[in-house]
Amino acid sequence: MIKPSDIALILPGRAEQLRLIAHVRRTVLVILPLGAGMGLLAAFALKILGMFEPWVDGLGGQMRLEVMLPATGLFLTTALLHSTGVGQASLANDVSLAKSDPYTAFPFFKSMVKAAGCALSMGFGCSVGPEGASRWFGAAVGVQTHRLLTFMSRLWAPVKLFNVPSSVIARAGAAAALASVFRAPLSGALMAVEDNGRVDAISLIPCLLSAASGYMAFASASGLQPLLPMPKLPPLGVQEIAWALLLGLLCGLGARGFRLLRENLDRHLGHIPLLWRGLAAGLGLALLSLPACFFFPGLAVTQGSGLEYLIHILNMDAPAPGGWLLAFFALKMFATALTLAGGGLGGIWLPCLAMGASLGAALAGIFGVANPGYLMLVGAASFAGSAHHSLLVPVVFLAETTAQASLVVPALVGAAVAFLVSSE
Repeated sequence: MIKPSDIALILPGRAEQLRLIAHVRRTVLVILPLGAGMGLLAAFALKILGMFEPWVDGLGGQMRLEVMLPATGLFLTTALLHSTGVGQASLANDVSLAKSDPYTAFPFFKSMVKAAGCALSMGFGCSVGPEGASRWFGAAVGVQTHRLLTFMSRLWAPVKLFNVPSSVIARAGAAAALASVFRAPLSGALMAVEDNGRVDAISLIPCLLSAASGYMAFASASGLQPLLPMPKLPPLGVQEIAWALLLGLLCGLGARGFRLLRENLDRHLGHIPLLWRGLAAGLGLALLSLPACFFFPGLAVTQGSGLEYLIHILNMDAPAPGGWLLAFFALKMFATALTLAGGGLGGIWLPCLAMGASLGAALAGIFGVANPGYLMLVGAASFAGSAHHSLLVPVVFLAETTAQASLVVPALVGAAVAFLVSSE
């Protein structure tokens, strides 16, 4: 029999009630509106980018200079960074600095310039993805929200009740933007809070709520279509787990090679002034695109984020030849590393997914694996996770964006092995 004293133990005490009310107040009045606003802004930005890219492609087609479009984008990006005084930008450095000083890491003007640089790089077909712009823009808006609340609290003391730590609100803004552009709310939240396999517990709940709010606002404007539509995978077998172990090893080694390539290109191009570095790297991208246009006509290989190619191989009726896929892997890896070393801005999440899927598809084609879809997705998760020092995000991301729940177990195995190999 429950006694009145037992009920008192179950119900929160006075101090706990006050803390709960404070959390609800901040969530309803700050975190959820911030997420919804970021979702709507992301939908608007993607529509603008969707109109800009066909215009750029048409311009390149009219001038018969499609292979020079990435070079143009890189030069415009570095020219923007040089003319505005922002200088060379690094998303990884800004995210690391934001742990201790979000205001210095994400000042509004510089962050908007960097986001605009991402749009130029992506719009002209450089080998980068959208998460760079999402992080810079979302975190900067979060920091400005914190600045506004701090200013208003000086004018009216009760506003102090709504304030959220600057590092938390910066992550919440980034989470909403990432959840929107990738159409994956849980993945967007984890991208914002996971660092080298560890999750920041303080930011987790605000980022989850902000990402959910942002995704719902984005979906109301742009629809609920998945990022990576593909046929239903066959039932999972033991052999898929065994192949995931081998593929995780290969992806971990591949990610180490990708990291080494980026370091070497950064060192060799770093002595070139930023204004001209983009043009020099762009000429290299033009040379890389020549074999890509010859061997893969009509398919973006060195250009773009790799999303088009990823959807293409996931929906092929029969696996492509292993050599064809390994050639794509090599070309995409060089194009992505050269884009970043040349001053291009953007993320490498989608390019890494495309590279990993190529390794998985090549392994399936070489050994005649019955269910190549599993290996493509396991490869994508393993390579992206090892390149980003992440365990949870790639597995959750592909499960969300493909609606394939059976992928989780082999992807966890492959991602864990790749993470260990790349971290040694």
